Amino acid sequence: MKQLLNILGFVAGGVILNKILSEDEEKYNNMANSHNHFLKFEQNISLTPSKKAKLITSRKALQERILRHFRIYTDLPTPKFYIQGSYKMKTMVVDKEGTYDVDLGVYFLKNFPLNYVAYTVQNHIANAVRMHTTEGIEHRDKCIRVIYRGNFDIDLPVYYKTPYDNPHLATKTTWQKSDPKELCDWFDKQRKLKDVKGQMLRLIKYFKVWANNKTRKMPSGIAFTVWVTEHFKSNTRDDIAFYETARAIKSSLSWGVSCRNPATPFDDLTSKLDSIQKRNFIEALDNLITEAEIALKQDNQEKAFAIWYKHLGNKFPLI
Repeated sequence: MKQLLNILGFVAGGVILNKILSEDEEKYNNMANSHNHFLKFEQNISLTPSKKAKLITSRKALQERILRHFRIYTDLPTPKFYIQGSYKMKTMVVDKEGTYDVDLGVYFLKNFPLNYVAYTVQNHIANAVRMHTTEGIEHRDKCIRVIYRGNFDIDLPVYYKTPYDNPHLATKTTWQKSDPKELCDWFDKQRKLKDVKGQMLRLIKYFKVWANNKTRKMPSGIAFTVWVTEHFKSNTRDDIAFYETARAIKSSLSWGVSCRNPATPFDDLTSKLDSIQKRNFIEALDNLITEAEIALKQDNQEKAFAIWYKHLGNKFPLI
């Protein structure tokens, strides 16, 4: 009899334990499950096939124009080209104005005169593409930007590389070490280790659009890419994964806002933000985390959708 009671007690204990574990695992209300709406949102903020096709055509035309200029008007070797940044990483998003930026690196890999002035090389690129579009160009510190009205911008950063050193990026004042390919390689390795089903890529897009919808200056898209990659929390639901990853990022910033570039030049990717902008970012992140938890615990989807819409913008579906 005593043995039977022990067995029953063990079984009952197992039932109670399972119940506790179940409640812990299901601490968010499934009635507020917004996973499918997040998937639709990801489609809404990503490039369509037609946009990709137009971008490829524009990129090829730019490359031909630059090559022709260097063959005819300079004594420099002709460059090579490398698509980099968010397009290469598959984390590109369409912003709230419906536009997007693409990085097309211009690389001099052989026979480049190392004493050549960085600004002069930038200026050659500017002259090559100046009349390519009706909107013209911007000569920025680290690139030449070609503007395509109402569609996208193509940024043309310029590099030289020797066989024995990292690439050097041209700025208006000097050459500085910078290796976008190293960053892409790091990201690709991390993605293969952590992101079998593509959720991490989607979360990066969500965070970039969330930041883009803020009126105050936020960290760059590449900073969010690094943060999400380093603090990614997977889940069967994107809404939960987004919330848990936001919490993990916030926890990592307890000593201050910074984001170390995992590739050359290993700089702080938040260095352009001043102290007030960093404080505004932390406040916005805190608010996102607080309201995301409220959304996850709502008793119906419509209430949850309204909260996500508030933070992620009008591309988040309400129905």
